[in-house]
Amino acid sequence: MRMTVDQARRGRHHSPTGAPTGAPTGSQAGTPTGAAAPGEGSATRQRILGIALSLMSQRGVDGTSMRDLAGAAGLNVASLYHYFPSKRDLLESVLVEEGILPFQAPSSEAGDPLPTSLAELLAQIIGSMFDVEDFVRLMVTEAMRGEATARAVGLDLIASFETSIAEWVAANRPDLDEGAAAGSVARLLSAMVVGIFIQHAAGVLDEQDLAALSRRRAGEAADVLRSPAG
Repeated sequence: MRMTVDQARRGRHHSPTGAPTGAPTGSQAGTPTGAAAPGEGSATRQRILGIALSLMSQRGVDGTSMRDLAGAAGLNVASLYHYFPSKRDLLESVLVEEGILPFQAPSSEAGDPLPTSLAELLAQIIGSMFDVEDFVRLMVTEAMRGEATARAVGLDLIASFETSIAEWVAANRPDLDEGAAAGSVARLLSAMVVGIFIQHAAGVLDEQDLAALSRRRAGEAADVLRSPAG
C-alpha cells in the first residue's frame, strides 16, 4: 500500500526490549532464544522493528549493531539475519513500518482527494516531514556523518520525493512540464522541502506553528511558479 508521511503510524511505544513491561521474553516465555513458535514470525518481525527504531533513536544508526539489536530482542544474530539480511534492509523496513517509505504524493488510488493546487501538495509534503521530525532528524544527522546505510536510504527518500512531485506536476501543471520540465521543477521543490526542514531543525526559524509554516512556505513556492493563466 502506498502512503504519505502524514499517514505514518503514530503512538506505538515499546519497552527497551520492545515487549510490554514485565512480559516474559525468550526462554522465560518457554520459547528457546532465537526461535519462534508457529505463527509468531510476523509478530517477531514487528517487535524487532520497534526495538530497532528505539535503539537507533538513542544510539544512531552507526551505533546500533545487529548484535546489539539481537541481544535486545532476545534473539541470536543468525535468527535476526533471517528476518533482515543486512542493516540497510532493517533500516528500510523501519522506514516502511513508520510510513516514511514508500513516499508518494497523495493520489486518488490511496483513497485521498488529489490536491488541486501546488501549494496544497507542498504543504502536505512539508507537514509530513514535521510529523515524523525526530526520525528525520536522526536520518539527516547520520547521513551528514557519512553513515553509509542512512545516506543510501536518504538518497532513496529524496528520489521518491522528486518522483512524486514530478508526476504531480506532469499531470496537473503541463505548463511547467513544457517549460522547465517536471523533473527540474521537482528537484527544485524537493531541495526546498529539505532546506525548510534543515532550517527548522537548526533553530533558524522562529516558528512554533509548524502547520502554518508549512502552508506559508508552500504558498510562497506556488506563487513563484504560478501559471501565467491564473
